[in-house]
Amino acid sequence: MSKLYNWFQERLEIQAIADDIASKYVPPHVNIFYCFGGITFVCFLIQVATGFAMTFYYRPSVTDAFDSIEYLMTEVNFGWLIRSIHRWSASMMVLMMILHIFRVYLTGGFKKPRELTWITGVILATVTVSFGVTGYSLPWDQVGYWACKIVTGVPEAIPFVGSKLVELLRGGTSVGQNTLTRFYSLHTFVLPVITLILMLAHFLMIRKQGVIKKPNFSDPKFLAKLAKGMGHNYYGEPAWPNDLLYIFPVVILGTFAAVIGLAILEPSAIGEKANPFATPLEILPEWYFFPTFNLLRVLPNKLLGVLAMASVPLGLLLIPFIESSNEYQNPFRRPIASIIFLLSTIITFWLGIGATMPIDKAITLGLF
Repeated sequence: MSKLYNWFQERLEIQAIADDIASKYVPPHVNIFYCFGGITFVCFLIQVATGFAMTFYYRPSVTDAFDSIEYLMTEVNFGWLIRSIHRWSASMMVLMMILHIFRVYLTGGFKKPRELTWITGVILATVTVSFGVTGYSLPWDQVGYWACKIVTGVPEAIPFVGSKLVELLRGGTSVGQNTLTRFYSLHTFVLPVITLILMLAHFLMIRKQGVIKKPNFSDPKFLAKLAKGMGHNYYGEPAWPNDLLYIFPVVILGTFAAVIGLAILEPSAIGEKANPFATPLEILPEWYFFPTFNLLRVLPNKLLGVLAMASVPLGLLLIPFIESSNEYQNPFRRPIASIIFLLSTIITFWLGIGATMPIDKAITLGLF
């Protein structure tokens, strides 16, 4: 073993890399809520592994896609489990991503000099929900087909270029084989490559800038604290062994256990084969699309719905520059930001619940 280690050490200097990682200090207030980003990454790896396994059986054809999923679920050993894990890890990935954004926003983790870290994270979030859009239609069942038809028709409301965007997404004027091929290519190649590139950039920025505001060693008040022995534990404890040996494995194993447990308790359903001539009585997207789905239902002007959808990622991208004047990270010292967060969360939940109700109760929830 020592010879093998020495062989790699001479060529890659792996000990220096290990020392650099292990010597990093973790601030003392960093807790389990700072693990949401890591859990999101673990879910992505589960997605890649289970998705790759399913490509051995899936056939991206409008005539064979549903049958291949049915074969995977009923004939392949543990095929039902692999697909169910894929489905549940996708939901958990989105949930953890949302909680990660909440945590970063509330703790001011987007403030200078971490604006670019936040921007790459927002773009990653947009790409993540794009996985849901493209993957939802791949089984080519009734819900997936009609959801695909609705989603690809949304850009029609955009003036001048709307119809062109619809044709680009569908590969023609109607949903068919070209649409499925495009979604399959996006889901299995284009989006994963973009995600890996963005993740690498995101991780490198976190590595460079950290997750919290660094102390100002030119600040007389901070230097006075140091002189009195205060502030000496600002950097906390070394990442090794506290986080790398104890916390990380628990988080990773806990994520695996949760996803596998949910997959066993609530396996994915097969559904009905797509029928372009029979519209389902009810079409609901994945839960994380409920608010935007409800907006598109209730707004009389579809262009307003598209603008409302686009305003979410655009607004998130602008947050570091809008709040640049407030140097505090504590949410209690950022009252306006905290109020905006609470109101946005309440509105989002309200719209999400309304999506599950008849359209006449989509806004009032039957309360008024």
